[in-house]
Amino acid sequence: MRKAITAGLLVAACTCVSLALLQDAPRAEESTSKSTSTGDSESDLTARIDAEIEKAWKRDGVKPVGQCSDEEFLRRVYLDTVGVPPTYDEAVAFLDSKDKDKRNELIDQLIDDPRFGQNMGDHWTVLLTPRRADALSGANLMAQWFADEFNKDTGFNTIIREIVTADGELVDNPAIVPYFADGQGKKFTDLIGLFSKNLMGVQIQCAECHDHPYDEDLSQKSFQGMAAFLTATQARVDNRVRPSRAYVETNTDGPMKILKAAAMYDKLRPDQKAQVDMYIDYVKPVTLDGKAADTRDPGVWRSKLAAWMIDDDNLQTRLYVANRIWSIAFGSGLLNPVDDFNPLNEASHPELLKFLADDLLQNKWSIKRLYRAMLKSNTYQLAGGQAPKKAERWHFASYPVRPLTSEQFLSSLLLLLDSKQLEKLVKDNRDGAVELAKKQLKEQEAQQKKNGGQYYTYDHATMSRYGDMLNRMEGRWFIARWAAGRYASLSNDDEMNQSEDFTMSIVQALAVMNGQFTN
Repeated sequence: MRKAITAGLLVAACTCVSLALLQDAPRAEESTSKSTSTGDSESDLTARIDAEIEKAWKRDGVKPVGQCSDEEFLRRVYLDTVGVPPTYDEAVAFLDSKDKDKRNELIDQLIDDPRFGQNMGDHWTVLLTPRRADALSGANLMAQWFADEFNKDTGFNTIIREIVTADGELVDNPAIVPYFADGQGKKFTDLIGLFSKNLMGVQIQCAECHDHPYDEDLSQKSFQGMAAFLTATQARVDNRVRPSRAYVETNTDGPMKILKAAAMYDKLRPDQKAQVDMYIDYVKPVTLDGKAADTRDPGVWRSKLAAWMIDDDNLQTRLYVANRIWSIAFGSGLLNPVDDFNPLNEASHPELLKFLADDLLQNKWSIKRLYRAMLKSNTYQLAGGQAPKKAERWHFASYPVRPLTSEQFLSSLLLLLDSKQLEKLVKDNRDGAVELAKKQLKEQEAQQKKNGGQYYTYDHATMSRYGDMLNRMEGRWFIARWAAGRYASLSNDDEMNQSEDFTMSIVQALAVMNGQFTN
C-alpha cells in the first residue's frame, strides 16, 4: 500500500511516465546554515496570513475546502521546497509518523535542506537570465550563487545590492550574469528595465520610448532618470581570450564628457548641442519617487540606485519580493501579474501584502522565515482541486492545480534513475563537457602555435576555475537544469522564441515522448 502511495506521488509529479523501481535519490550535503529571525514569532506571521485570507472569505461568502491529506501535503511541500517529490523512504517515514506536529517539522527540515537553495535559485535565475542548453552556461553559475545565498539565508536586500552593483569578471562574480545576453554585454537601458521589473516589480521598460500608457507618474523622463544610474556601467566580452573574458566595469568617461559639455552649453556648436540634448537626460539620475542623486560622480551612481531600492523607506521593493515569494508558494501572487505594480493593478489582499513586506524589513529580509510561515499556514495546506462556490483563484480557498516548472519536471524524472544511471548522466554531460572544453582549449592553443599566430590568449587557469565551479553543483540538479535548457530552447511559435517554461506545447510533448534524454 505504501509503495502504491509513493508511486502515485511520483506519477503526479512526472505526468504519464512509466515507473521503474524507485530508488533513493542521491542527497546533497547537509546544510550548515540554520536560519534565525527577530521581531514577531513566525507563528504570529502564519496566524496573520490565515486571518487576512479568512477576512476575504467571510466578506464574500466563500466556504473554503478542507485540509489536504498527508499524501497531498507531502508531495506539495517537497516540490515547493526542494523541487522534487519525496523518495519512497521519505514518504513512508512521514506517513507512518504519529507526531501531531510532523508537518511543521518537515517544513523546517526541508527549508534547511541544501536543495531548498537550489529550488529557489531555479526560480530566481530564470527571471534574470534565460535557460540555456549549453552545459557551461553562465546561468548555471548564477543559479549556484543564488543557491548558496538562499541556503545561508542571506537577506534578500543584500542579494539585490550584490546584483545591482556587481562588477569584475564572471569567474570571480557570477552575479554579473544578468548583464550579458547572446555573448555580449547588455545596454544600460535594457538593464534598468530588467532590474526594475524583476527586482522591484515595476515595469518601466515601456516608458523608454514614450510615456507609460496608463501610469501617469511613469514618463519617458522617469525611465531616463532611472537608466542614468547605470550610464557608467559597461558589460564587455573580450573574445581575444579563450575562454572569452566576460566582465563588468564602471567607466565614467562618457557621462563626464556630457556633464562637462552641458556646463558650457552656450559655447557649443549646433552639432555639439544636439549631442548634449540627446544624452543629457541619461546623466541626470533620478529615482522613481523623484529624488535626484546627491552626487555628480557617475562612478557611484549604481551603488546609489541599489541603496535606494533596498532603503527602509522604499516599500515597493519589499512588496514585490513578498509577492514573488507568495507566488512561488501558492502559484499566483496577491497581486497579478506578480511583477507589474501600477495604479490600475490592485492587490487582492493589500493589508496582508503590506504586512508581509513589513515583516521582511523587521527580520533582515529573511526568505527562509517568510517562506516557512507561508507553508505552515492553513491556507497553504488546503486541499487541491476545484475551487468552492463563489471563490475566485485570488480567494485562495483551495490549493490550485499548478504545472511543474521545467526543473521540477525533470528532477522528478531523474528520481527514477538508480545511482549508476545518474552518475553516468553527470559524467557524460557535466564532467564530460568540462573536460572537452579543456581539451579543445589545449588543441586550439597548439594549432595557433603551429600556425605562428598570436591573436588569442589561452587562459587555462580560468577554464579550470569554471570547471571547478560547475563541479560544485549537485549532479541531479545540474542535469535537471541542463535538460530544462534543452526543452526551453524548443521553439513554441513561428518566430523561434524560446519557451519561458515547460508548458507541454506540442513540440515539447513530442520531445518528452521521443527525446533521447527522456527515453
